[in-house]
Amino acid sequence: MERYVLLITNLYSSSVAQVTQVRLPDEEFRVPVRGGELALARYGSSKGKPILAIHGITSSNRAWQSFAVAMVPNGYTLYAVDLRGRGRSNSLPAPFGMENHARDMFEVLNFLKLEKVDVVGHSMGAFVAVALLGMYPERVGRTVLIDGGLRLALPAGFTVEMVLPVVLGPALARLQMVFKTKEEYRNYWKPQAAFIKGWSTAHDEYSDYDLVGQPSNLIPATNPAAVEEDSRDLFEQELIDKTLQNLKEEVLMLRAVRG
Repeated sequence: MERYVLLITNLYSSSVAQVTQVRLPDEEFRVPVRGGELALARYGSSKGKPILAIHGITSSNRAWQSFAVAMVPNGYTLYAVDLRGRGRSNSLPAPFGMENHARDMFEVLNFLKLEKVDVVGHSMGAFVAVALLGMYPERVGRTVLIDGGLRLALPAGFTVEMVLPVVLGPALARLQMVFKTKEEYRNYWKPQAAFIKGWSTAHDEYSDYDLVGQPSNLIPATNPAAVEEDSRDLFEQELIDKTLQNLKEEVLMLRAVRG
């Protein structure tokens, strides 16, 4: 595990610090799940050591481009999903929530005929990874949680209903916006702090993939209802607590120090 920890942390850190190279999937799939088909992308050869990569709350499989650039040459294959309600899985119906996402991931593993796989989850994807570990422990190998996976604490005197509008406000506002061109959407992102060190063609690909619709009427792909329902689980999900309290194996957690 120690060697794996060093590899993941070093490669993830370097990939995040140098997000410059576009890395398109080598193959894309449609996985049968409840209510339709889930989008799945494979980065790397089908013969590599498999990693299931699970993105954050309004993201997509394109979030893992730079990670794939770092991991694939080291013999790994990334299977990156578009979660229910996001990306090219945005038409999949409710209910959402961590347990339902975990069931979708179980179907992905069955589709790929993977008996056991290492799992990396980012932000909300880390919560999905924990749910997958709790519900199907026999299918999960090593687990990496990146800036997520621990139940969020409510401020004293606040309820989930009081907190969610504050937490979700900016994200939901973006999801209601309409863009005339892909370039207009890129320009929405570029001034934000996450891109202070520069913008690249990899970011172009991430931004462009996030749009659906027709020219002059483009909207972000994420279903706002999925964001609202999933966010509740970040504050009150017994499965998450129970799984972490009863771990049988080490879990690697990485935290974004500056948020």
